[in-house]
Amino acid sequence: MSRIDFFKDLNREQYQVATSSKGPHLVLAGAGSGKTRTLVYRVAWLLSQKVPPEKILLLTFTNKAANEMISRVRSLLGVSEQNKLSLWSGTFHSIANRLLRIYGEQLGVNKNFTIIDADDSKSLLKKISKEFFNESHRPSEAIVSETISFAVNSDISIKESLERKFSEWLPLLEYFEKIAAEYKKRKQDSNLLDFDDLLFYWWCLTRHPKLGKLLAVKWEYILVDEYQDTNTLQAKIIFNLSQQHQNILVVGDDAQSIYSFRAADIRNILDFPKVFPTCQMHKLETNYRSTPEIVKLANQVIAGNQHQFIKNLKAVLENYIRPELVALPNNIEEARFIVNRIEGLLVDGLLPFNIAVLFRAGHNSQTLEMELNKRGIAYEMRGGIKFFARAHVKDVVSFLRILNNYQDEVSWQRVLRLYEGIGLIMATKIYQAIVRLKDFEDLQNLKLPISNRKAALSWQRCQRILEKLLAHQKRDVGQLIDLMIEDYDGYLKEKYSDYHQRSDDLEQLAVFASNFNNLEEFLSEVSLQESFTMKGQAKEKPETVILSTVHQAKGLEWPAVFVMNLTTQSFPHPLCTSEEEREEERRLFYVAITRAQKHLFLTYPLAIFKYNEYKELQPSEFITGLDSNLLSYNDLARSATYAAEDGIQYVADSDGFLPEVDNW
Repeated sequence: MSRIDFFKDLNREQYQVATSSKGPHLVLAGAGSGKTRTLVYRVAWLLSQKVPPEKILLLTFTNKAANEMISRVRSLLGVSEQNKLSLWSGTFHSIANRLLRIYGEQLGVNKNFTIIDADDSKSLLKKISKEFFNESHRPSEAIVSETISFAVNSDISIKESLERKFSEWLPLLEYFEKIAAEYKKRKQDSNLLDFDDLLFYWWCLTRHPKLGKLLAVKWEYILVDEYQDTNTLQAKIIFNLSQQHQNILVVGDDAQSIYSFRAADIRNILDFPKVFPTCQMHKLETNYRSTPEIVKLANQVIAGNQHQFIKNLKAVLENYIRPELVALPNNIEEARFIVNRIEGLLVDGLLPFNIAVLFRAGHNSQTLEMELNKRGIAYEMRGGIKFFARAHVKDVVSFLRILNNYQDEVSWQRVLRLYEGIGLIMATKIYQAIVRLKDFEDLQNLKLPISNRKAALSWQRCQRILEKLLAHQKRDVGQLIDLMIEDYDGYLKEKYSDYHQRSDDLEQLAVFASNFNNLEEFLSEVSLQESFTMKGQAKEKPETVILSTVHQAKGLEWPAVFVMNLTTQSFPHPLCTSEEEREEERRLFYVAITRAQKHLFLTYPLAIFKYNEYKELQPSEFITGLDSNLLSYNDLARSATYAAEDGIQYVADSDGFLPEVDNW
């Protein structure tokens, strides 16, 4: 085993963590502070102190992270790949799987169980749901699945889960409870476990009279990465496992806790000193990622939260330029500004994949995607689908294509297959009847011999939407989409657990459509955008600019980062109204800022064009109260920010510009 100079290789903060004594430890690792490096050296330190590797449990949130850490430990210790390092390391779910294969039968879990993935789980739930819901109006398997999963991981009832996630479905609580019970029974009958079961049964193992004691002494040291992302069940597992020896070291950053929608509970890290009263607290506050200017801005942003451990990040990089706060007259000009700056950075020698544009929600990217396509700049959408390739966007566009050309078989097949009871054969029969019409407006008189009651009701729903579009076809294209959303929104609520985000996408589509003179012009532009999407999927140009939601960007970093659409209508999200939710939104903004290494641009539009007029927007509360010395402002941003702080509202003129303001 090679000799490691821990004192030389680590800074003072990291060294204290890596070589810490026995007992509970809470490590608050600020953004870019070398968290992974510290954990790797902690494992190496324990092994150098003759702790048997099988007595160490390292828990991470991705197998990639676990494999990377173990690989680095091997490198540090000079251990070859051929020599087995019998460390217990991996995700919570992978460790649970190993344990249940060994001990599960004592809980009634057959060791030969099959693990079903999310798609298999939803398929089973869909089958069960159809047996309990006869009416067409029922929640989708995605909503049922997310309700059950959230309840398990948060250790709450189905009722509480519905109240927190999908309160509009509370009248059907009894059905949700019956489906959950039947789902559990079907899995047991078929010897199946889903991912939530893995955690649940591991927790049951830790509570078992005999097995609980066995597991409590199985590992002498437990290390947990990203502790701010743990849910209630995971925190209970950790607590039970560490009661015998108390040698528990958790690493995380409460300022980067942004996954409450997945059942992550920030109270796990905030309450750790209460749960383990003898714990020692460490802070990693040396930032190796970002310039001092970016770090200072991040510190001020997160200082606005009340419920947190106070940290003061300090940068080690040399001073550079201040982050830029840029206000633009409207959303189209915002997209043009970002692409102009991207082109400038590329000319300066920055590679495309070193540039990222971040946004709060997927629909924020639509205008930017169009501008990138026009300029021929390839981009990659991280953790999502390009705007015009999204299913709900394509659905709505298909309705409009039918309105424009009722003989469009491809669009008819897509639209009709949306409806319950209409399969491929039935859709084909309906289409064949429609194309025989002399004029599409004769649709209201079309009688179809559909014997299946469910299919008949579905056709009536579809027919109503199309007749409404026909009756208002002279309207602005954006207004046609708004009319359609009134009916299609019900479909979204039934089918998708993230229907709020999808509704936002369609609202953005309506805004985009209102810029066109007629339906043909709009559909032609959409077709061109779809062709760009297909080229992107073919990966003809591997070097691409990164577009990503902030949630998907966590854990990543880039030399240049743009955070766009920082308005009160977008960031914080309008649906986040409680103090707890607003604080998580501020943490999300903090995560966005701390992804940047050298260049940081914060942008927002002051208006959005819709129905031939500009709708005024206001800058986000997260940027209006910042110390002006921490930012470089363009003239419009300085005027708009001061106005927002003073409670003054300015309406854009016909060109989308704010009127000039004197004496700022």
